[in-house]
Amino acid sequence: MLHSYEAQLQGNQVIWLGTAPPPQSNPRRVLVVLDEQPADAASPTLTDILRRARGALGHGKREVILAELANPVRMGR
Repeated sequence: MLHSYEAQLQGNQVIWLGTAPPPQSNPRRVLVVLDEQPADAASPTLTDILRRARGALGHGKREVILAELANPVRMGR
């Protein structure tokens, strides 16, 4: 009977994400199925997010932009 266990492959190490299979002393054959896109590619880093957001609020002074964000009437709320 086949069982499946969710894991993450980091280099040549398997990191179990949930319940790990029970330990056995005999070598076992395993099949590794990889997603087409690694999970990290789907999740941008904080640096990437901030780099893309740069300039999104325009080129006004910081104090003016913060005052506009703090005023819910001007933001359409």
